Amino acid sequence: MNIKIHNPLSFSEQGQKANQEDALFPPLGQATAAGRIFMVCDGMGGHEHGEVASQCVATTVGQHLNSVPLCTTAQMRNHFDQALAEAYQALDRLDTDPHTLRKMGTTLTLLALCTDGVFVAHIGDSRVYQFRRGQGIVFQTHDHSLVNDLIAAGELTEESARNFPQKNVITRAVQPHQEHPAKASCKVLTDVRAGDLFFLCCDGIVEQLDNVDLTRILLADLPLDQRIGQLRRECAYRHTRDNNSCYAIEVAEVEGAGPAAAVAQTTESVTVTRPTPPRTRHRLWWLIAAAAVVLLLCLLFFFLKAPDNPHQPVCDPPANTQGVQAPIHRHQ
Repeated sequence: MNIKIHNPLSFSEQGQKANQEDALFPPLGQATAAGRIFMVCDGMGGHEHGEVASQCVATTVGQHLNSVPLCTTAQMRNHFDQALAEAYQALDRLDTDPHTLRKMGTTLTLLALCTDGVFVAHIGDSRVYQFRRGQGIVFQTHDHSLVNDLIAAGELTEESARNFPQKNVITRAVQPHQEHPAKASCKVLTDVRAGDLFFLCCDGIVEQLDNVDLTRILLADLPLDQRIGQLRRECAYRHTRDNNSCYAIEVAEVEGAGPAAAVAQTTESVTVTRPTPPRTRHRLWWLIAAAAVVLLLCLLFFFLKAPDNPHQPVCDPPANTQGVQAPIHRHQ
């Protein structure tokens, strides 16, 4: 599978926060259609901590994966595990102040284009979406957050989650000096089509915009740069408080059939060559038998009604029947 993309687009806005704690890979303005690795990281820990953590993880993981040759999703998983381990070690080296009350940390979202599909990994509440025209959202990561856990447990509804006081609490993050470092949730996407839009974003994007808003904006019948511009304006107009950053990667072409296409072709072949169902065969035999019975009854009727004089036509009236109307036959 050779996945070709248009030039990726991104933006990173500070919002109403005191500093920018988001980090992108590739950095703003450096992504091209030849790229294969894309990341959005949302730092936490306050001034000079969140931005350090997010930039460290984005740079360490991004550069490691960018240096490996084009590979399968299984191979990319191994490379990602190595890169994430390096990122944890780098954070350990940076976190040297034992008196820091708010430990640095960051979320992580990764999209990697591979030879057999798309590899997705995430930690925290930053998200990866796959949008498709005519269908809307066909894939979305699930946040590692307290709100999401409560919704999954049935203790909170989607509606009540909007005003939940602890909606910003996440249950996983990339942080230094952890006895059990957080693991990423990984997914391989093989149903990739021309026109699909992959979208990576931090939680600041969805602070004021829900999935309905994202679908309306990102699947509008406009060039990608205009759609991303509209999204940027929406975040500003709705006074998004948090940093808001994203990457948009639109698929231009997909060469080679994936596993889903192969399965569909096999299923179609089996369907075409499937024998006639038993019910249809039984109905056919009943029709043949009924026709035979009708034919036999007609022959029997003909012989029983045949006249004694074989030279006299059946339709001729008998002798001495003046004044009596002859029977009317259907062919007259």
